[in-house]
Amino acid sequence: ENPHTLEVKSSSLEYNSCWYSEVLLRRLLLLRKPDPVAVVTFNADYIGRPWTNEPHNNLESERKSLFRKNNEPLSFWISSMYQIPLISASAWLLPLAGKRGTSWQFNVTNPYGTKAFHSDRCCHPKRFGHVILSLVLAYCFVEEEKIMTTYGSSETMEIEHDFTADAIPVLRDPIYLSDEEEKMYVRRESDSYLIDFTDPSEDRIWNDAIAVNEGWSWYADNREKDKFGLIANDVSGGQHLSLEVFGGKHGLVEISYVISYENFGLSLVWIDDDRTSGKKEEELCLKETTGLIGSERGVEILVASWDEKASVPTVTVLRQRVKEGQPKFIHICLTPKSESRQGKANKFKLLSVRLY
Repeated sequence: ENPHTLEVKSSSLEYNSCWYSEVLLRRLLLLRKPDPVAVVTFNADYIGRPWTNEPHNNLESERKSLFRKNNEPLSFWISSMYQIPLISASAWLLPLAGKRGTSWQFNVTNPYGTKAFHSDRCCHPKRFGHVILSLVLAYCFVEEEKIMTTYGSSETMEIEHDFTADAIPVLRDPIYLSDEEEKMYVRRESDSYLIDFTDPSEDRIWNDAIAVNEGWSWYADNREKDKFGLIANDVSGGQHLSLEVFGGKHGLVEISYVISYENFGLSLVWIDDDRTSGKKEEELCLKETTGLIGSERGVEILVASWDEKASVPTVTVLRQRVKEGQPKFIHICLTPKSESRQGKANKFKLLSVRLY
């Protein structure tokens, strides 16, 4: 299920994909720094199997599931409704891939083939694929420029007025978002209780929310010394943090932290009425923990380690809920370093906690 929705209408891939796509597009269209943004949907992924014949594919089942499982037509549907220009990879790549036969589409020596184009299960293109996509994008921009500069007496084409580019942007009514979700995720008008550890000011207004701090430090760990957070770093684990919080209107709890490919580990999080950690939880914090153990004991897991060579913020919406106005304590503790994780350190960098 989609953890961010305030109204659970469906748990299907189609609904979740369209829901997130609409949130992203609406927020982009509202940006005004430094100017209104120009948005183009450039879809470079596709599922090649439904376009083939047996034995590669069962036509009856695969074709019926094409629009339900393939993100490309789903993204196109949302972009079309917002009048955002569309560029498709499959519209030109699939004909090239299979023009010499179905078997040739899956031949690795075919530079346009599915196997040559896709580098993983998420359909990311390899180097040659990126070259093709860059050329297609450049071609589309050149053709668009030709049209815009060769029509009319002033040698420019009169273009339909874009209401989303006005000083006060006018957006169409949401397709998938409720009014409350629009206020919460797009316009940021909904009230929330926020503990922000990224603020570089020395005020540290979040100090009042800390009930217990055992081994966590607030500092900037990047080279420029401008990316702050509350950090625990110990290969032995066990560092415990307790935050006093109050529930928001919808009962949702959102934890924001950094995920990286090396030197970052795994933390546990749970919510209760006790400002200190319980004995069972303390025992878990000193063990290498799996997802099964955490879920069995009502403790959720925050994984700050992944294989991508990048360090970026991420957000987890907890399964646990806190009723509006209800005081609770959120506990976070670092677990010991696993031998399978990259790097010598074992770090967890907490950015913020938000209840709404």
